[in-house]
Amino acid sequence: MSTLKHSSHTLLKSINQQKVLHLIYSECPISRVELARKTGLSQQTVTNIVNRLLEDQLIVEGEPQSLESGSGRKRVPLLLNGSRFYAIGIELSGTSARGAVYNFQQARLAEAEARAERYESKEDLLRVIRSVIDKLISRTPDPTCLKGIGFSVHGLVNSSEGILLRSPGLGWKRIPLAKLLEDEYGLPVFLENDTNLLALNENMGGILISSKSNVTLKFGNGIGGAIVVEKLLVTGSSFVAGEVGHYKAFMPPYDYECYCGGRGCLTTLASSRGLLRTLSRSWEHFSEAVRTGDPETVQLNEVVKTAIVYATANIVTLLNPDRVLLTGFMLPVWGDSFVDELKARVMAQVPETCRNVEFLHLTDMEDETALAVGLVLKSVFKIPLDSLSL
Repeated sequence: MSTLKHSSHTLLKSINQQKVLHLIYSECPISRVELARKTGLSQQTVTNIVNRLLEDQLIVEGEPQSLESGSGRKRVPLLLNGSRFYAIGIELSGTSARGAVYNFQQARLAEAEARAERYESKEDLLRVIRSVIDKLISRTPDPTCLKGIGFSVHGLVNSSEGILLRSPGLGWKRIPLAKLLEDEYGLPVFLENDTNLLALNENMGGILISSKSNVTLKFGNGIGGAIVVEKLLVTGSSFVAGEVGHYKAFMPPYDYECYCGGRGCLTTLASSRGLLRTLSRSWEHFSEAVRTGDPETVQLNEVVKTAIVYATANIVTLLNPDRVLLTGFMLPVWGDSFVDELKARVMAQVPETCRNVEFLHLTDMEDETALAVGLVLKSVFKIPLDSLSL
């Protein structure tokens, strides 16, 4: 019984400290008095926690500030010691790993990249990743102050277990990437699909902050989708929910074979890698042929646009979101006015009961390495309520 009591006390102490640390991170500068008021903890408990955080150099004190009334004891603001701690963010795609080191003030300190025409094996993929991590660690001011590595992955992941389910450039593989790298580097490692990560970021503090249920569609090297319902990410039973790229969009003679093993997938003609794999045409070449009016390309362009319209209309009808966020460098390939055309054609296709949906277009996205670092920050400052047994 005493062991259980001690364990519960330790957990509660950890939760209280994380509550305080989370507030200092999200609302700094903040005083001890404000921390006590917002957490509901006693002044003495807050003082004890703050003293521990100061001793560990996780936070620092700012210049004392006078009260608004001009009287009474000055309050000392507390700030995160963000310049002292670091995290690595990596964008992992089918042909490269690109990473950067950030401090906890979100300042980028160093960058590194390793490329491969293709990954021949799991070991080849890991070699590329290690190359980037090793360079970034060597360029970190104090590697002992690194708090973790985050990955934005252009592929399917089991984020809760840190497993690559469909690895970029390798097809369907189950690679326990987080465990492999944690064992090697002694740092926490976090993975998330790139479109899921973008959607989460935009829902928490970006263009989707006022939305409760939304869909993000990203047209780029591949086609990604993310579904958010009541501010929660929907991943499905095997983490495939939102994989719009494998929506069966094309009928003969355009139902080309997809790398997933199916035929007629949207990604075969509506993504840059799909165009290259299916027709051996780069997206730049295709776009130029559309602009110059090449008859065959113009006809195919209309087929692809119509497929995207129907796929989007079906998604809106099935999921009934209040927002659809469109993004990705491939959208202009289908024409300068395609986003507006897509919105109009979808609204004409969906039932009247679904026409409350609002379409948003994101042209400037935050760097994926910065989004990946956000996974580390979220872990460092999260409140471990999931450890409670109620």
